[in-house]
Amino acid sequence: MFDGGVLDREWLERIVLDPGEPTGYEFHEVASIAEATIPRLARRITHAAYVREQGTVAYLENGEVPA
Repeated sequence: MFDGGVLDREWLERIVLDPGEPTGYEFHEVASIAEATIPRLARRITHAAYVREQGTVAYLENGEVPA
C-alpha cells in the first residue's frame, strides 16, 4: 500500500487506467472504509492510516500485526 498524498483536480484529471486493469477508482474516508471494501483490506487501510499518522511503518499479515 502506498500513500499518494492529496490529489488536486489537475492530478485527478490526469489519471489514466490501463485497459487490462481496474475499470474505475473511488476515494473514501478511512472512518468509512469498512463499508467500502472487504474486512482484510479495511484492516490494512486502517493500520496504514494509523502508522502514517504516527510517522512510522508496520508489517501486517492479512491486515493484522503477526503474533
